[in-house]
Amino acid sequence: MIEVGEIDTGGNDQETVTPAATTAEEPDEVGEDAAAQVQEIERIFEEKRERLQKLEKDAAELRANLNVKDAQIAQLKEELGLTRIAVLKKSVEQSTPFRKTKELGDRVVQSETYKKVGDAFSSAGQRTSEAFGKAGTSLKENETLQSVGSRLRSASISVKEKVSGAFTRTQSYSESPQNESAEESASYANTT
Repeated sequence: MIEVGEIDTGGNDQETVTPAATTAEEPDEVGEDAAAQVQEIERIFEEKRERLQKLEKDAAELRANLNVKDAQIAQLKEELGLTRIAVLKKSVEQSTPFRKTKELGDRVVQSETYKKVGDAFSSAGQRTSEAFGKAGTSLKENETLQSVGSRLRSASISVKEKVSGAFTRTQSYSESPQNESAEESASYANTT
């Protein structure tokens, strides 16, 4: 057997180094070390898994507590009249652009030009109302339109009478079939 560090030339001029022979104890030691490392890794992994589960449980409890607190806040705000719209309105009213716009709007409303334009629109509206009122009165007084209106009313009444008469005749037919021929001849005589 060749020990480590010996050179075997084997009759050749080339040198070869052979590994040292291992004893029977070395593989067991390597196996024991590997098994210990695997156990250590598993232990660390299990500790991290337990820590993760604990953190997830804590986070779930905190979310539940937060939801309860949010509900309490919402209820108190509602009782105080602090709805989202009211809070948003207050926030907008306190903003600088809104205040500047409101101030500008107030100045515009108080200006003489605004008042003159408002008066002009008001008088134009009154004049328009008067013009339509006069036109409506003149249309009501127009004899031609009154005559057309009365003709349309009388035509409408006669159409309604004919339609309702036909309906009552239809009912009477179904009620008394023996009078059918007499009513048909009377109906024919009225149309001719």
